Amino acid sequence: MALYYELPIFKDVYKMTLRIFELTAHFCREYKFTLGQDLKRDCILPVRNICGANK
Repeated sequence: MALYYELPIFKDVYKMTLRIFELTAHFCREYKFTLGQDLKRDCILPVRNICGANK
């Protein structure tokens, strides 16, 4: 079985997550802690699920 960090889907989701973190850093204060945190949480969930499914 392939390691999760070698899977193409994991690589793409991880790149998307990093990009979301970069973009939300520039949100204005009004949205950074509401919409920004929701986006970050929703991006981390697939990463965690891929890792868990690969175990």
